[in-house]
Amino acid sequence: MKRKVITLMAFTLFLAGSIAQETNFISRSAIRTAAPLIIDSLYNYWNTYVKLHPKDEVAWRNLYEVSECKVTHVLRVTSSWDSSNNYRKQLNVVGRMEQAIPGTYTFFYSAYDAYYLPPHEEQKLLEEMGNEAPFLYRGVYADSAIIHLPDHVLGDDYDTWAQYLIPKCDTVRLTDILTRYYESGLYPDEILQYHFNELQGMDEGGVYIGANECDIIGKLMLQLVLGVHKDKIIFTEQVYWNSEYIRNVFEQIGIPFKEGVWKQIHSSKQGRQQLLRYIYGHSMRPIYLSAHNMWDMERWPDEMKACFYNEGLTMRYSEKPYDNMSVKRRNIEDRYRLEYLRMSFHPETKRNYRLYLGDASLYAMNYMYLLHDQLLYYKKYNRERYKWLYDIFADIIVQIEKKGCDVEEFKNYLK
Repeated sequence: MKRKVITLMAFTLFLAGSIAQETNFISRSAIRTAAPLIIDSLYNYWNTYVKLHPKDEVAWRNLYEVSECKVTHVLRVTSSWDSSNNYRKQLNVVGRMEQAIPGTYTFFYSAYDAYYLPPHEEQKLLEEMGNEAPFLYRGVYADSAIIHLPDHVLGDDYDTWAQYLIPKCDTVRLTDILTRYYESGLYPDEILQYHFNELQGMDEGGVYIGANECDIIGKLMLQLVLGVHKDKIIFTEQVYWNSEYIRNVFEQIGIPFKEGVWKQIHSSKQGRQQLLRYIYGHSMRPIYLSAHNMWDMERWPDEMKACFYNEGLTMRYSEKPYDNMSVKRRNIEDRYRLEYLRMSFHPETKRNYRLYLGDASLYAMNYMYLLHDQLLYYKKYNRERYKWLYDIFADIIVQIEKKGCDVEEFKNYLK
């Protein structure tokens, strides 16, 4: 047992050292599933390091990321937000950071992420503003962090600030963040290509409703940075609670925004569904949902589900039945650009910088999940197209199998 602990400690210190040397940062998404003993060891390592190097922002950021993993573990064990927040206060990483590196990007980012209130003002702020205090202060920290954003940050950070700015309809700052994100090379090419293909399959002036920010950040990057598919209206239903955001979206779509209707939607347990119903009932534009909504649609009423038709990577709303399979084949043959799936010529990054975006392999799998039903059609009616699509799927399987993905279901598509 002693040898096992010593080995684990040695591995942890090696991990901490290699992370610091090779990537400069520890991403929470890279270590969130690590064993508690490893997290504790990493915490002790970086906690000691910042005492020796109190002005090292990278070390403080690493300590904060690891400390949040410890806080999450407490939440997981106790199921108590109060217990986890009290533990965060006990560790006091952000408070110590405020003393050591005030006014820095690292402090502002961490204070935003932790809903931090200065201890000497916390009681007064809570008395004056109640539970809104952490949220109001959070906006101040976010704005300060964006002002101080350095040239080299984790992809997680760009995702965070994009998510913050989207509900604010702040196109100027959002364009700047997405431009820097794109130019950093941290947004995977393959995922951006997937977003491009989703928009490619839509009719002109269509409205794309994403399940969450993951569905729309890449598309907004295409519009605001690369200037393509700017005719499409893109938003996420996840921000249905924000009246300013919904008002802006409705204006773009050309449908009325009524405060009373929005309050009813916002207060309803089925708020998202009511929002979608309102849009479908008033929009003169074609409406599309992210394919990621398919897994959420099981809870929807049958009459609502019956109005959605899969056209490939997206689902289109239509109260009138139509031949969506022919549209799907049109997208496969004429609109989607699929050759990039056959082989990647970009080196694998060693940095795990994705908080929620997901691995590019998951998006490659989506093509097979969503398009494989056309293989039988092509096998019967168009052997050349069948061979083409079959080969693309086969190449996808080879690539994702190398990454350790379970590909048995996909292999069955090719039988």
